Amino acid sequence: MKLLVIGNPIKHSKSPTIHNCWLRRHKLQAVYEKKLMKREELYSVIELVKNKKIAGLNVTLPFKEIIIEYMDKLHPSAEESMAVNTVYLDKRNRVTGANTDGIGFMEYLKKDLEINIKNKSFYIIGAGGAALGIISTLVKFNPSGIEIINRTKKKATALAKKFYNSNVPFSIGDWEKMIPDKDKDIIINTSSFGMTPGEKINLDKKNLTKNTLIFDIIYEPRQTEFLKDFAREGFKTFNGIGMLIRQAATAFNFWFVKNKISNQDVKAIQKILK
Repeated sequence: MKLLVIGNPIKHSKSPTIHNCWLRRHKLQAVYEKKLMKREELYSVIELVKNKKIAGLNVTLPFKEIIIEYMDKLHPSAEESMAVNTVYLDKRNRVTGANTDGIGFMEYLKKDLEINIKNKSFYIIGAGGAALGIISTLVKFNPSGIEIINRTKKKATALAKKFYNSNVPFSIGDWEKMIPDKDKDIIINTSSFGMTPGEKINLDKKNLTKNTLIFDIIYEPRQTEFLKDFAREGFKTFNGIGMLIRQAATAFNFWFVKNKISNQDVKAIQKILK
């Protein structure tokens, strides 16, 4: 039995390390590999899933949105985010696309960090697919408010409008003058902001307390310039490894419904990737 993560580029992916660890722990006769993929190859790889030659897929950039057209069905997580990072066969053998990014991030906050999301105020940098995946899950947990900041303000506004009926207050911040309000509990960077070595972080921290938690969904490098900037001033910072592991666990559970990932499984891979 084989599973794949597909993308372009794909060399950086940690998914094989995570899933092969869990496959061994559950004594499943399967192997998880990464495959560099071209767009014209998507149809053939989906056919392999349909014919049960491949047990499941993870999908990374640049195919998370493109691959939707090849799905028989979308899980609600994919419908809400209009992106797919996990492909599996449902009970009726329909090729189904799900998005475990947002679920994984919330699981990380709740289970690993024991954070109660309800009534927390969020400041989210970026308005791309990652932000959409996180926000589409986040609004279900009744945060007190979400502020979105993006280089292109129009894109941030369009993202907020998707959640007009969520009963969660949204606001749009200024990219040139990043000044989070004093009530911000959690800051999440979903963009490439702070990825360049030596990049100046122009986020004004004057209103923040040291209780504000700082997240960057990037996991390579482990400490982006964004996280380093906050860590130097005594803030608690978290990279993307925790989210990566929890979204992988959700994907694994879609593929192997009788072999659910336990907290012991999560701790085992945390030790390997720390």
